[in-house]
Amino acid sequence: MNMIKVIFFDMGNTLLHFHYGKTDNEKDMEGLIHVTQYLNKLDENITLYEVKNEFYNTWMEGIKDRKITYKEYPIEEFLNKFLHKYKINLTKEQCIEIINLFYTEYREQVYFEEDIYKTLDKLKSKGYKIGIISNTCYYDEVMIECFKKVKIYNLIDSFTFSYSLRVGKPNKSIFIEALNKMNIAPEESVMVGDSLEKDIKPALDIGMNAILYNSKNHIEYIDNKPYKEINKISQLLNIL
Repeated sequence: MNMIKVIFFDMGNTLLHFHYGKTDNEKDMEGLIHVTQYLNKLDENITLYEVKNEFYNTWMEGIKDRKITYKEYPIEEFLNKFLHKYKINLTKEQCIEIINLFYTEYREQVYFEEDIYKTLDKLKSKGYKIGIISNTCYYDEVMIECFKKVKIYNLIDSFTFSYSLRVGKPNKSIFIEALNKMNIAPEESVMVGDSLEKDIKPALDIGMNAILYNSKNHIEYIDNKPYKEINKISQLLNIL
């Protein structure tokens, strides 16, 4: 891996872990309360029941195939369709603000390795640039706020999210987009992620290097294992 210039990380379940603390259902309900409070500033007749059933449930149903098709859907279409009966049409900026409020508890309770800043900072001091390649059904801006929350935003050189591209991993186009942003060849990069299907295989297929983040030691292996493996992010310092 002597040619490596850029280390790309997956986000969820690799650098940041969002399913800690309260249950996802509890976080969602608290988020929907925040959304309702915001919308009540525009029309006090909007209820939490409506926000949950006419917006949130419709949104979740509308994007349920994203894990099969790897496509992403514009949130503002779901929000504004719900709000049409109130004659409210939100701007994209307002929609981002609303979803940022919805994601409050996930952001506040995010878990990360204790020495994550120190590890990334040491990698940067070695001359590596750091990028993110991640799937998300939320606005890029909402996810970037999570990196600011854990105070590693300033260490990231490039963010490539499926939401704004409307296509996610394992589609190779998201990896190619990330490489183009950094103006590097595939062999000058390494992908670090927790999924063989979505991170490791597609990265290897286009010529990138790959490191499997196998924190729970339960992932099946690719034949001949053409990649390295870690179970803590800090172990990258022994490889790169």
